[in-house]
Amino acid sequence: MGAVRSLAQGALDYAADGNDQGFPFDLPYLDLYVPCLHAAWAVDAFLRHPPADQKVVQALHRLDRILRPIDGAVATLGQVAKTLSERAQLFTELRDALRLTEGKPSGPESNDAGQTQQTLRDIRKAVDDLADSLRQRRPERGPAKDARQAIDLVLAHLERHGNFLWGHAIPIPDQLGGGIRLVDRTTNILEGFFPTMKHGERRRSGRKDLAQDFERLPPAAALAANLTRPDYVSIICGGSLDQLPQAFARLDARDRRRSLAARSTNGKPSCDVESASLNAMDRRLVRTKELERCVLAAAGCHA
Repeated sequence: MGAVRSLAQGALDYAADGNDQGFPFDLPYLDLYVPCLHAAWAVDAFLRHPPADQKVVQALHRLDRILRPIDGAVATLGQVAKTLSERAQLFTELRDALRLTEGKPSGPESNDAGQTQQTLRDIRKAVDDLADSLRQRRPERGPAKDARQAIDLVLAHLERHGNFLWGHAIPIPDQLGGGIRLVDRTTNILEGFFPTMKHGERRRSGRKDLAQDFERLPPAAALAANLTRPDYVSIICGGSLDQLPQAFARLDARDRRRSLAARSTNGKPSCDVESASLNAMDRRLVRTKELERCVLAAAGCHA
């Protein structure tokens, strides 16, 4: 009975086969399909020579009924799994060339400018070599249509965005201190900041749904996190946070009409926030029957 239970639990533990990076870096459905298929085959083999214990046999039959749809559709699902595996392998090759694989930093591996520039040159050569390899491996004709489309997709993106993959080692003029400044090759740090900001806002407000909070939060609020960095404080405030009020006062010293206090209405500052989603007031308006009737009437007049 323990063996049967282990078969089922092994299939349900499919998440352990991934890297906990989410789609598309992990393919959870593929990770679930493979152990389920293997478990179905194992159950079928056990039932050919059933054990003497009838409770174990009943458990095997029950597990077989659960897994049978997967084994019965092996041709269809198998082709999908094969396609996903091939595309995942292609995606992994691209990430390896760009050195974006798990466990490797997004930026160069060394603080030494010479070694870092060599690292960036190595990455560029690896991407160029991959592109040449894909062109050679690309099937010109025949049944390998999906492989051809996948390779064309990667090559098209490299052609379109290739110029933006480089230039991360920026030389600084001598009058500004000279040397090399390095910028991150990915937006991982920026993207990772948003969950941190949400976590802080959730702790502050105690609310689970933060949609309205972030709709009303001015974009510049994210810059407040920089005040925890001594170098930022030194540049903006002239040395310490004690001088922050003076730094704010200097922002509109030449024209006080530009201040938030002067531009406020009824004590509320005016701040235009561009958002991809509708705010609460707009949602209530566009969902009214009156607006719908107005639009339909105008559309009918046009017809």
